[in-house]
Amino acid sequence: MLKVLAIIGIVLGSLILIALLILLIFLFVPFRYKIGGSNKETLYAYFLMTFFLSFFRLRVYYKEKMGWASLRILGIKIFDNKIPEIIDFIEKVSDKLSKKDSKSTEESDTSKSDEDTLPEEDSEEYKVSLEEAEAYLNEHDEIEDMNAIEKNISFLSSLKEFVLNIKKKWYNFKEFVNEKLKQWEKTKKYIKFYWKVLHSPSLKPTLILFKDISIRILKHIFPRKWRMKIVYGDKDPYLTGKVHSYICMARGLFGREIDFTPVWDENRFEFDGYVSGYVQMYVFLGVAFKLLTNKHLRRMFFLIKKGGKISGRK
Repeated sequence: MLKVLAIIGIVLGSLILIALLILLIFLFVPFRYKIGGSNKETLYAYFLMTFFLSFFRLRVYYKEKMGWASLRILGIKIFDNKIPEIIDFIEKVSDKLSKKDSKSTEESDTSKSDEDTLPEEDSEEYKVSLEEAEAYLNEHDEIEDMNAIEKNISFLSSLKEFVLNIKKKWYNFKEFVNEKLKQWEKTKKYIKFYWKVLHSPSLKPTLILFKDISIRILKHIFPRKWRMKIVYGDKDPYLTGKVHSYICMARGLFGREIDFTPVWDENRFEFDGYVSGYVQMYVFLGVAFKLLTNKHLRRMFFLIKKGGKISGRK
């Protein structure tokens, strides 16, 4: 019995140690990435991510209107498929847009042709003789034939319609005012809520916390290695020199070597290079722990939650 319990304890202990080892490997062994490409002869680009001696390997590659994506775990191929051609998709979209443009141009041409077919004012169809004009002016008016009673009835009906129209407009105006008053009551609640949030003593420490965390994450994921070759030229020498000055500024800011070759009096742009770095999960775990244990962030969270219930927001 003791031997069985000892064996069970050894097995459980070994499983716990293996789980801890896997957890430590996942937290502290970095995920290495590499992004590169070139357009010298043919346009190609790639993205590579590896983890723990390439036990996990993700590769995305694009070249000559064709792309592939492959994933291997412990050397076992999980998938290796072609990516749909992006250029064909762009061509389809451009074809649809060109068809729409052609339809619009055809419609405009048809409208123009219809306008051209309309007779001009000086044509014979628009000419009116003196006899037709006199007959039109001497045409019998039906209003003169109406007696006094019919005229009074028509006047009273038009007056009634006018009064009802004013009454309807007044009712719509009252509904509009009531609706705007209800909206103003809601906006007052929102103003009070945001006023409390903006004047909360925990707002400034929370913003500083997010700023520090963002800077820490950006510094961590920022590429460690660079290799960049750029050939740029424009017919305007001033623009070429301006781009050259920006590249020199980037060298000083990032401390990276960028091989820049200016070309004068020629439109040209070529690039070739890559950037690489790594990401470790313990950094993100530390960031999550810092967010969860920050009292100012918790206060802001409960304040926003409580304010949302007061203002009637879901």
